[in-house]
Amino acid sequence: MKFNLITNRKLWRPAWCAIIFCFSFCGALHSQEVYPMYYPCQSEDGGWGYMDRDNDWTIMPKYDAVLYETNGGMYPVSIEGKWGLVGVSGESLTEIVYDAAICEIDYAKHKYPVCYAALRKKGKWAFVDVQGRFVTDFKYDEVLIMNGKYIIRKKVGKKMKSGFLTEGGKEEWND
Repeated sequence: MKFNLITNRKLWRPAWCAIIFCFSFCGALHSQEVYPMYYPCQSEDGGWGYMDRDNDWTIMPKYDAVLYETNGGMYPVSIEGKWGLVGVSGESLTEIVYDAAICEIDYAKHKYPVCYAALRKKGKWAFVDVQGRFVTDFKYDEVLIMNGKYIIRKKVGKKMKSGFLTEGGKEEWND
């Protein structure tokens, strides 16, 4: 029996699917290089920082804690219980003076048009962009970053008002 991939329909479909998967997978790997994926690691002396895929320190282990969630090259770091953000090469994007910091893991690079992180101070949240510039004031009671959406909640009287943040820091409230 002669093997011919083109004329054997039973083999054609799996081969085509494998080709599509390979191109999709390779594209996903390529897109992750836009913002390098660093991984939180603890050094032998107990400090936390971030390493790249080759196990090289990219953000030195000088922090008490770090988070896995990163977005657009923003890395949450903590010293003495206070949080801030550093950039891809470890440069400070914000001061490390906030009560909490959150980002979202950015697996789908450039899929979402907005890249913000949120910082909390005195019980209120604010958003910063990838340069560490504040795009909102500290005024939200709750925030959630999920699938490129920046969900905001704010207490108005006895009710919680919900909405989301758009590109440029504009609020869109649900009525």
